Amino acid sequence: MNFIDIAILLILAITILGGLYRGFVNTALNVGATIASILFGRILIPIVSGIVKGSADLFQMLLYYTEGSEYVAITDVELTRAPIAGISSDQLHTVLQNADMPLPMNRCVLKNIASEAFSKTGVTTLGDYFNQTIVCVVINILALMLLFTILRLLFGFIIRGIEYGRGGFPVLSRGDGIIGAGVGLIHGVLLLFVIFLAVPVMLTVLPKLYEFLSESFFGEFFYKANFLLSIIPST
Repeated sequence: MNFIDIAILLILAITILGGLYRGFVNTALNVGATIASILFGRILIPIVSGIVKGSADLFQMLLYYTEGSEYVAITDVELTRAPIAGISSDQLHTVLQNADMPLPMNRCVLKNIASEAFSKTGVTTLGDYFNQTIVCVVINILALMLLFTILRLLFGFIIRGIEYGRGGFPVLSRGDGIIGAGVGLIHGVLLLFVIFLAVPVMLTVLPKLYEFLSESFFGEFFYKANFLLSIIPST
């Protein structure tokens, strides 16, 4: 058990104890607030990512640090300059297999190439498609995490305001704390999935971090089974 596993278990313990103490209703409302923050955050991603993409300096800096074309160069440097129209499915499969990119980059690259998502911006080469896709996914992940944090804090203040105004939430007659602890566990798992959205961003910049992550049973689970990565836009 490494540091990541200990940190994960600590977060789960805190949310379980929080549910035990606060009870079912309060904890369920917080779970609902977390889910709502994720959903609204996803809807608002284009607004935040559009601001980042509109800043040429910031976008170029992120493009420099993510450098997606390097994944293509692992197979063949010449392919980075090849037009996507001339790339066969076998070649693309080989490039993706050799690249071993963080999740969900493979899916997003395939989707963008298939739809020629960047054709209107004059992007045509395989290397540039990797560049644009990866930087866009990174921006979208960071946007969702930022939006989630802001919205979750806002919903948290609302819940506390309602609780204060009501003098507390109702308590179930039996097993309120135990049920609240169970819901708290669910809340902790959701929060960990949000936290682990940062992993693909970190692995894009520092791929060797995966060696440390792979030593963690829980860490690898929350990374590879992270359903939130499937809702990240590819452009």
